[in-house]
Amino acid sequence: MNPTTRRSRALPWLAAAALILGTRPAPAGPDSSAETAGRALVQRVLAMVPTEARTNQGTFVTRPPRGAGLPIELPVLIALYPTAQGWSSLYEAGPSREGRRLRLWIERFPDSPPRYFLAEAGPGESLPAAGQAVPVEALMEPFAGTDFWLADLGMHFLYWPQQRLIRSEMRRGQFCDVLESEDPTGPATGYQRVRAWFDRDTGGLVYAEAQDRQGRVVKEFLPRVFRKIEGRWEVIELEMIHRRTGSRTRLILQPSGQAPEKSTFP
Repeated sequence: MNPTTRRSRALPWLAAAALILGTRPAPAGPDSSAETAGRALVQRVLAMVPTEARTNQGTFVTRPPRGAGLPIELPVLIALYPTAQGWSSLYEAGPSREGRRLRLWIERFPDSPPRYFLAEAGPGESLPAAGQAVPVEALMEPFAGTDFWLADLGMHFLYWPQQRLIRSEMRRGQFCDVLESEDPTGPATGYQRVRAWFDRDTGGLVYAEAQDRQGRVVKEFLPRVFRKIEGRWEVIELEMIHRRTGSRTRLILQPSGQAPEKSTFP
């Protein structure tokens, strides 16, 4: 099998991009309704959940707009944990150059949007055991100063009210179903429409672009580098490009491993 065909198995979720979930989506049904087909695709993606706890170490590398300074590196820990109600993901970034650390929890449930919690600690401080709940209107904020926003890390667009399968086409060497998600009543800041290219065979996210209400591209997401690890293709480098500011952030990951025995969730 061609590696470019298999590699998308590493991409069922942005939040779990480096940690293979190992679940193949069910085949699409024959329904020709764009809305029905779109919601069916969303359900197949949401059904791909981790079956075991895993962690991954990585680095955010943010390149400011041209002429605005040198790239900024920030270490990050990513973890996935199955829970009794669904599953959760954790991003712990830092310490930054100023010695600050930031932790984001995303709690996911089968039939409702995820919940987000943030905790922060200054130099020499311990992170709080529990985070503060993040309101929906604050999800379009950067995580730890990177171009990855909270809504990006939670793939929050999958929970928006409008979901349409608009076409199927080749993208980056993969045959993809193109999902258009829209939140017509969402906040005016950030983006209100997302077009995402999901690999037909694996459900992997091949490319995505976020747009404002006028259809102008605000951000782009794409996996960059893959590596075959223990017979499986994993993404080890992803990029988020902010078209309005000219900055971009790469998330560079180490090979995935098992999660520690003690959960770091509150």
